[in-house]
Amino acid sequence: MRVLVTGSSGMLGSDILPILGREFEVVAPSHGEMDITDFERVRRAIAKGGFDWVIHLAAITDLDWCEDNPEKAFLVNALATKNIAEICRDTGTKLVYISTSGVFSGQKKTPYTEQDIPKPVNVYGRTKYEGEKFVQEILDEGDFLILRVGWLFGGGARDKKFVGKMFDLLRERPKVMAVDDIFGSPNYSIDIGETIVQLVEGGHYGLFHIANSGEPASRYDIAVAIREFMGSAAEIEPVPASKFPTRAFRPPMEAIDSIRIEDALGKKLRHWRRALEEYVKRLLRER
Repeated sequence: MRVLVTGSSGMLGSDILPILGREFEVVAPSHGEMDITDFERVRRAIAKGGFDWVIHLAAITDLDWCEDNPEKAFLVNALATKNIAEICRDTGTKLVYISTSGVFSGQKKTPYTEQDIPKPVNVYGRTKYEGEKFVQEILDEGDFLILRVGWLFGGGARDKKFVGKMFDLLRERPKVMAVDDIFGSPNYSIDIGETIVQLVEGGHYGLFHIANSGEPASRYDIAVAIREFMGSAAEIEPVPASKFPTRAFRPPMEAIDSIRIEDALGKKLRHWRRALEEYVKRLLRER
């Protein structure tokens, strides 16, 4: 099976590319080789490549940057996805589109399922949801996978998201702060990559939530677990999100249930604490 991967140099892409490469023939152009906003160049690359699948990871994921640059965020996250979906339709190529748990309002008290109706509350969430809608409108259901992922961690040495930052802070400082009133589903990139392979090889299609199992976690909960796994003695102070004002509103509940994954694959993803422990041990080697 021949697969084209966009955004392969990002945090998620760098971790899942080796996993995909064990099972598929993978082509992973760099941003310089294939800018996804250069629509004609993307069309030529996909049309000439003879691909069975496009795995579309490329996106702008910085929430505050998206809030300040909504037109660019819409171009990359939504319109480029629309273009890729149209090319896949015209070439008979199937599409995996990576979306986000951030498409929901966050007002629900329990984790969101695939049946819940998205209501994004920031530019990033809106642009990713527009991407979802383009995929669903352009492609037949049997020709796509939309995968909403939770709070990502992974990438090892290149991890610039919360887990990587907190790991560094816990090594450098005697005391740190972490938000305790916003909740999500921690999600290891390695587990996402393995799940993509299983869904593609199993012939599954449609919309799925992917997240490691376990109760919803706050940033504080995650920080406490990181401290435990790395053996740090640093103090962690729980604080409200208002302590760290941001340009983009953060939904108070971003946790998701992977109900359809369990039905399709007959199992849950491992608990987020087990995945995080493995990742922290990796960070101890790589950072």
